[in-house]
Amino acid sequence: MATGVYFEEVGSGLYLLRAPFSGTWSGVYLVRRSDRVYVLDSGASAAGVDDCLVPALGALGLGVGDVTALLNTHTHGDHVGGNYRLRELGLRRCVSYAGSVAKLRDPLRYSKLIRAAFPAHSPAPPPVLRGIDADVVMQDGESLDGLRLLHSPGHDSDTVCYLDEASGTLLTGDSLQGNGTILQGSALYMDLPGYVRSIERLQAEKIERVVMGHAYLPWDEPVIEGAAKVRDFLAANLAIVAANGRRVASWYSEGVRDLPELSRRLIASCDGRQPEYLFLTMYTVREHLRAMGVMPAC
Repeated sequence: MATGVYFEEVGSGLYLLRAPFSGTWSGVYLVRRSDRVYVLDSGASAAGVDDCLVPALGALGLGVGDVTALLNTHTHGDHVGGNYRLRELGLRRCVSYAGSVAKLRDPLRYSKLIRAAFPAHSPAPPPVLRGIDADVVMQDGESLDGLRLLHSPGHDSDTVCYLDEASGTLLTGDSLQGNGTILQGSALYMDLPGYVRSIERLQAEKIERVVMGHAYLPWDEPVIEGAAKVRDFLAANLAIVAANGRRVASWYSEGVRDLPELSRRLIASCDGRQPEYLFLTMYTVREHLRAMGVMPAC
């Protein structure tokens, strides 16, 4: 059981739960509006819901039945793994971005699809992933109780952020990768042009605070406070992409053409831990090779 893990208040009525995940954490957000409560993401598993999320809700005097709606930032297993369990426990409503609806219904199928690109370098998908149907569908730019959905593809095609317009707080999930987490080894973006456009779009928004979905390197804390620091943070994410591109191009020009080897080098350059499986960084390196015109687009 994950004892002593609770929602931390990161703004007025805004909370972050750092749910334990493979030696680090995956973020679950909570937004409280008078008598309405929204949970964004559900962690990696049903066990995590029982051992961590439910007790954390209880510490705020809430139960699953008090949650007005569940939203998700995207459909990777570490963010939707608890969805089905929440539904079993009485979740009333799931609100989904339109681009996530099919994946949300069958996240295990999508998890297998992600791994199919690099099967020799991917772990088995989590067999416990179970899906749910969306009750309400949102489009890019629409708002729910002051939370505006911003489609931010790049990390994946359906990644979104939610902007709390009253406070200027951006709940990013995995949309802004930095140098990735210590588990990944590097940033993961499956769509390089989309990732850059998403960051540039966010630069045009009025954002006073960013709350990340993981412990992204090189930042020590998941909360960036103040408009100036947010601008620096967004610029740093773009700079990391540019640096990754220069490194991959340099190694390629030196004759390194092996995708796993390029991935290991990129991880080392980011001061990341070499993971057992390289598939996440291989997506990122492949995107840079495509940008160089040396690997065809799928």
